[in-house]
Amino acid sequence: MNKFKVIFAPSLKETVEEEGRTILAAARSAGVYVDSHCNGKGSCGKCKIRVVSGDAGPFTADEARFIKDRDRAAGYRLACMARIGSDVTAFVPGENVIKSGVAKKLFAKRAESINPAVKSYVVSFPSKKADGKTGGNRHAYLDDIAGLLAGKHGLGNLTFDVAALQEAAHAVKTGEGKVTVLVWMDREILSVRPGSRRDMYGLALDVGTTTVAVYLCDLCTGNIVASGSVTNPQVLFGTDVMSRIAYSVDHPGVGVKSMQRELLQEVNRLVDEMTSKNKLNPNQIIDMTLVGNTVMHHIALGIAPDHLGLWPFSPSVQKSVDVKARDLGVLINQAAYVHALPVEAGFVGADNVAVLLSEKPHRQNEISLTIDLGTNGELVMGNRERLISASCATGPALEGAHISSGMRATVGAIEKVRIDPESFEASYAVVGHEGWFDGKRNPGGIRPIGLCGSGIIDTVAQLFKTGLIGEGGAFVETKETTRLRKGASGITEYVIAWKDETGTGSDIVLTQKDIRQIQLAKGALQGGCRVLMSHFGLKSIDRVVIAGAFGMHIDKENALVLGLFPPCEPDGIFVVGNAAGHGAYLALLDRETRVEANKIAAEVEHIELALDERFQREFMNSLSIPYKSEV
Repeated sequence: MNKFKVIFAPSLKETVEEEGRTILAAARSAGVYVDSHCNGKGSCGKCKIRVVSGDAGPFTADEARFIKDRDRAAGYRLACMARIGSDVTAFVPGENVIKSGVAKKLFAKRAESINPAVKSYVVSFPSKKADGKTGGNRHAYLDDIAGLLAGKHGLGNLTFDVAALQEAAHAVKTGEGKVTVLVWMDREILSVRPGSRRDMYGLALDVGTTTVAVYLCDLCTGNIVASGSVTNPQVLFGTDVMSRIAYSVDHPGVGVKSMQRELLQEVNRLVDEMTSKNKLNPNQIIDMTLVGNTVMHHIALGIAPDHLGLWPFSPSVQKSVDVKARDLGVLINQAAYVHALPVEAGFVGADNVAVLLSEKPHRQNEISLTIDLGTNGELVMGNRERLISASCATGPALEGAHISSGMRATVGAIEKVRIDPESFEASYAVVGHEGWFDGKRNPGGIRPIGLCGSGIIDTVAQLFKTGLIGEGGAFVETKETTRLRKGASGITEYVIAWKDETGTGSDIVLTQKDIRQIQLAKGALQGGCRVLMSHFGLKSIDRVVIAGAFGMHIDKENALVLGLFPPCEPDGIFVVGNAAGHGAYLALLDRETRVEANKIAAEVEHIELALDERFQREFMNSLSIPYKSEV
């Protein structure tokens, strides 16, 4: 029997399986969790994966019940029906669509002003005379509409999107002389709808290196209708920004297009799901904002990020950009504009500008440190007098990638960990389940399937506090506990959850190699913070703002024990959730915020940590647990 390699993204775990086995069976062998309520019978449709490469057998009738034609064309399959016929690479989407009530927890602050770029105007035509005429041969509908808008609302010199040209006559006819006109930035008519319809929706998109977040908003009320997040499928091309730059360089012209296509395909799928669940049509989405670090920003726009890999790391475009949705291939109204916020520098992007829009340190007297925790850690320190930004390559470890049992913070992820200082036994909390598991009983209900960022931070801090690892991060192997052992590869590891407790049938562990990855990440972050503090002549900081969705779940005290950021009183640490997504939301709801964004991007001072001689010294100091002031 032939055997083939199966690789699962984004975890990049792999297994070798016999020909004809299902991808679901392969996932279980590799310790990759794929949801399957019916246990592989093809009746629930929950085990959707995307076959990126390789032969996964013929598409079945069972799959056709759950997978739309567009998704089928993109390679989506049911893992329980797809059978291995060659080496296969499969992407596990791991989507998490959230309703608006839960989405508000990601950022509680609403837009202060609702002044969107697109506004609607109801236009009524003169009533017909008895002979059926309106006083002349009036058939140039758009000319009439433009004239009425100029006369009543002062909107002169309007241009027209081609869609408006095509819609006008039909809208006037079916609307019985009354139409709703959607105008972008007081300059362009995007759409003409029959009758009086004020409903308008917008999309705020935050493209992270590891995770993509989408917010569907009502442009009239500012309400978040729905939000969702997905793993950025570009992990197929590398887990960090430098590997994606390298892919673009190595595949001139086609590399960036491939990465853009993967991203937008997943975004469109998420938009389709959110709109259908809320009984909306994607065509009702008439505006969109986009943020992301500079590399993600460029790839989303189809701009090759090649120059960002070379000194002086110059972006191809720095100011905000407006691009038609049809030109990007985004599944919203094709006449709509996608507004990409400005970037600050090579590795401090539009997402950092969005964080500043959300937290507004440029309007405050107190000096604060704002940290956007993600694959690419972005830092800003200052106040209304001066702001300095920097970027540090924390890597994806803090978000669960490149960690043995790591995963995104979705249902089933261990998000909190405690270790008893005497018995060294672990207890843990799981996303989606109330209460704690002590490891002595079958959890039941939602079983743990991996370890997310907050759980990773907890585990390393708890290992240090209980003496299971020393200041250098190495395991103290003289400690007697069955949870400390040599793994299959000979690397020492700590068992957080035994296999009979988990949803994958595999132990959930943190290895010595994992701890080193966390040390490198927190060393870069702490070191970058210290360099910024030196620019302000500060030895300590009183206010630290932690942005980033996973930051909402971190334990402040464990983060301080680990040395993730400079020491600060817990009361001075503020966790604000996805501030980048919130900034994109603010720019979606208020056109003046877009003006402010360009002003901020131009005024923030940026420093390259790699060129600052202090950074290497501070980085080395910051590798220990906790931070040491001297080597």
